[in-house]
Amino acid sequence: MIKDFFDVLSECISCLTSKQWVGIIWASLGLAVLCWLVCVYYTKLWNKRFHVKPRHHFICGIAVILTVLFTLWFYAFGNLEDIVCRIVDEWEEQLITDDEWGDDTFERAYLAVEKVNPDAFRGLARPGEEGCFIPIHTDKMIQTCVITYVDAACGSFRTNHRYLNMLVHAESGLSEEAITQDIATYFKETDDDIYPVERAVALAARYIREELIIQAPGTVVKTRWLLAFLFLLVQSVPFGWIGYCAYKDLHIRHEYN
Repeated sequence: MIKDFFDVLSECISCLTSKQWVGIIWASLGLAVLCWLVCVYYTKLWNKRFHVKPRHHFICGIAVILTVLFTLWFYAFGNLEDIVCRIVDEWEEQLITDDEWGDDTFERAYLAVEKVNPDAFRGLARPGEEGCFIPIHTDKMIQTCVITYVDAACGSFRTNHRYLNMLVHAESGLSEEAITQDIATYFKETDDDIYPVERAVALAARYIREELIIQAPGTVVKTRWLLAFLFLLVQSVPFGWIGYCAYKDLHIRHEYN
C-alpha cells in the first residue's frame, strides 16, 4: 500500500502547474520558517533561560524539511480527481494484456459456467489443454461468465491499487441486471456468438472509474486528513525532544539553585 501511495503521489505531483509550484514554494517556505521559529522559541514558555544548541537546530532543520515535503504533498493531492481516470485506464490496458491473469480468470470462469450446465462441457478440452473454450448457450451461462470476469477485474484493482482501494473499496457492485443489459446490448449490436473478455474487463473498469470519480472529492479530503495526522505525528518528535531538553535543563537549574 505504501508503494501505491507514493505512485499516486508522484502522479499528483506531475500534474502540478508552474503557477501551483510558485504558490507551493512560497507557502512551504513560509510554513517552514514558522515551524523553525516555533520549534526554537516555544520552550521559552516554561524555561526562558534555555538556549537551543546546534544539535537542536539540526532537529529543527529536519522538522523544516518535513514541513516543506508535507506542504508539497498536501497541495499535490488536490489533483487526485484529475488522475483517477488515467490510473484506471492504465490498469485496464495492463489487465487486458496480462496473460497470467487471463489464464487464471479463464479457468475460474470455465469452472463457474460448468456448474451452471455440466452437460454442455462433456467431451470438451479442459483449461490448459489445446482448443479449450467456454461454451455459452444460455443467458445464465453468459451472465455467470461475465460476472466471474468482472469480479476478477475488481480483485485485480484491489491488489494493484491498495491505497485507492483503501479509500474507495473497489467492489464489483454491478447488479446482474446491469451485466445482462450490457450482454444484450452487445449481441444486439454485433453478429458475434461469444461475449468478448475485453468487454467484461472494460465493464468492470467503467464501473470502478465511475465509483472513483464519484468518491474522488471525499478521497482528497481523506488523504489530506491523513497527511495532516502524519505531519503532526512526525513533528511531535522534534518538538517533543526539544521540549524534553528544555524541561530537563530547567530541572537541572532547580537542583543547582
